[in-house]
Formats: sequence, structure tokens, C-alpha cells
Amino acid sequence: MNDYPMLRLIVRYGSLGCIALAVLVFAAIAWLGFSALGGLAIVLGALTGIVVYLLSRSYVELVRLITDMLLPK
Repeated sequence: MNDYPMLRLIVRYGSLGCIALAVLVFAAIAWLGFSALGGLAIVLGALTGIVVYLLSRSYVELVRLITDMLLPK
């Protein structure tokens, strides 16, 4: 695993990265869209944050599965 630093980073910090990315997306949409959409921007930000979390979490799980199956320990 020492030959693949990005895979090691994703395996180690992937869960925290998913949460951080989802919160960042939610905050950006809520902050940028609040003046135009009001409370709807918060709802859209929350829904988008959930989708981003689920997609990024599936990517992290896929990388963990690949590293577990294919890389020697």
C-alpha cells in the first residue's frame, strides 16, 4: 500500500472526507442560494448534500473493496 498514497489516504480518511464534502456542498448551496430562493435553498442544499454524501461514500467503499481484494497485505 506504500506505493499508492492516494488509495491509502482514501481508505484511511474516506469517511471523514465524505462528511466534510457533503457539509461543504450544503453550506455553499444554502449560502449562495439563500438570497434568491430563501428557505428553499436550505432544502435544496440538504438534498444535494445527501446525494453527494451517498455518491462519495459509495466511491470510498469501492476503493476499500478494491484495495482489500487486489493489493497484497
